[in-house]
Amino acid sequence: MDDLILQAIEKCEGLPDGITLFLIAMLPMFGIRGGMAASYFLQTPVIKAVLFCVLGNFVPVPLIFVFGRCLKEIFKKYGIFRKAISKIEEKAEKNKGLIEKYGFWGIILFIALPLPGTGSYMGTFIASLSDMSAKRAFLAVICGMLLSGAIMGAIVNLLY
Repeated sequence: MDDLILQAIEKCEGLPDGITLFLIAMLPMFGIRGGMAASYFLQTPVIKAVLFCVLGNFVPVPLIFVFGRCLKEIFKKYGIFRKAISKIEEKAEKNKGLIEKYGFWGIILFIALPLPGTGSYMGTFIASLSDMSAKRAFLAVICGMLLSGAIMGAIVNLLY
């Protein structure tokens, strides 16, 4: 993963560190976790890194929330995406009960925990499938992102 992060940083050469972190965190393959790892290589202070990573990672959240259900149905119709959507749908359905049981707090924890398959994109998609209001879902997503940034900031400072 470090090699990919270093390549992403290299592609952003010449941009301010904050913009580089914003762009890296916006990509689904990296998210806040990748952005915070990149902040180590860029020697960006943790608070600044969390701010730019959360902002970048939030960019697609409204679109995922609003169009999550619609996009799921459209992508399921096309052969190339059918398998990927089925996997995403399975993951969402598997975690939907947890989110419905714990609601707001479930989304925060789902996004905050640095585990494979968790994060703001999947957390937002799951929230879009629930009956949670957009305002409450966005607040949970932002809280989860901030917590994720803080957790990753601590991990990056301990491990690197």
